[in-house]
Amino acid sequence: MPRAPGLGRPFRWLWSSSVASNAGDGISRTLLPLLVVADHPQPLVVSGLTAVNMLPWLLFALPAGALADRHDRRRLLVISNVVRAAALLAAVAVFAAGASIAVLYGLAFVLGIAETLAETAAPAMLPDLVPKEELEKANSRLFAPQIILNEMAGPPIAGLLAGLGAAAALATGGTLYAVAALLLTGLVVAARGVPQAVRPAASAPSSIRRDIRAGVRYVVGHTVLLRTVATSALYGLVYSATFSMLVLLAYRTLGLDSTGYGLLLTVGSIGSLLGTWAVDRLSRRLPAVPMAIGSLMLSGAAYLTMGLAGNVVLVGAALLCNGFFMMSWNIPVLSLRQRLTPADLQGRVTSVARLCSWGTMPVGATLGGLLARSTSVTTVFMASGALLIVGAVVLLAPLRSVATSSDAADTAVANHVGTSES
Repeated sequence: MPRAPGLGRPFRWLWSSSVASNAGDGISRTLLPLLVVADHPQPLVVSGLTAVNMLPWLLFALPAGALADRHDRRRLLVISNVVRAAALLAAVAVFAAGASIAVLYGLAFVLGIAETLAETAAPAMLPDLVPKEELEKANSRLFAPQIILNEMAGPPIAGLLAGLGAAAALATGGTLYAVAALLLTGLVVAARGVPQAVRPAASAPSSIRRDIRAGVRYVVGHTVLLRTVATSALYGLVYSATFSMLVLLAYRTLGLDSTGYGLLLTVGSIGSLLGTWAVDRLSRRLPAVPMAIGSLMLSGAAYLTMGLAGNVVLVGAALLCNGFFMMSWNIPVLSLRQRLTPADLQGRVTSVARLCSWGTMPVGATLGGLLARSTSVTTVFMASGALLIVGAVVLLAPLRSVATSSDAADTAVANHVGTSES
């Protein structure tokens, strides 16, 4: 069997930049709540910071997708990293004079806007940097540093830096974002001959609103995209409902302290990391849709186990497995969506998917809290697991008869191009 083509130098530049920016994310996402708690330990103030940071996904996700299809996606990534670097470095001077809660909220909101742009432009760029048969491998490589630096290494590093002072921590995060922006300058040189990686295809003048409508219309009119996006929304609902209650499951049901809870989170992250390593191999043996259905059903079984177990070893094993299944769902479906989407719609389709999956998270967290209050914490996990299993079958089983191969993706893209040129 001939050796599969490598991911290439353009991808390596993107990956290197992603490593630096994810390190910045890991520090800033942990640091800001610590700075808030230091002077304002009230629960609503702390939760408000998270809400403000996530608000740009509801307000700007769709416009960010339109911008990613109109402009140089590499340049958008550079701008987003420069904005984050400038915001954190400017905050160093502000904190030297004494910062208020309003400054922290404003910083969280600016970082959220920049993240919305970056997390839309990067996936939209990827299909033009690597061969389509290598998308699973490329997405896996991008997810791995995100898991390691955001979830595993970032929090303890941020804690250590916070011990040295807010200025040192903010300056470190800002420097990492600046390095991420600098590394992207190499992508232009490496990607010569890959025009879509640098500049989307030219199209007739249009308004942002019209561009957004075209992206939404494409998703709604495409059976595979519509059903997988709807399933992502369901998964976002389930994930946020259970994750918001995980700390209570650890404390009340399992009797753990803060160290034990941190270890549980680490175990889940290890499972996700193992999933990024294995998914490329699995996707070469299993079709995307059956793999997605199986992963979601097994993830639902893991949530059921967490609700029924009452034992720290079983809950830890379920979290490990759930992290694995989350990646074996997420990466193949993301890669399938990238294959099925024309180059000039990549940004908008990505933004629709992110809006649906991330936009349901505040709703899921709220529903999880209400259900736990009226019943119990364990009921949240059992109900979420059952809902995910049923939803996976109802939403994805009809896709077994729909062609989702690379050839089908090429045909869909060709039909789109032909329609837009006629």
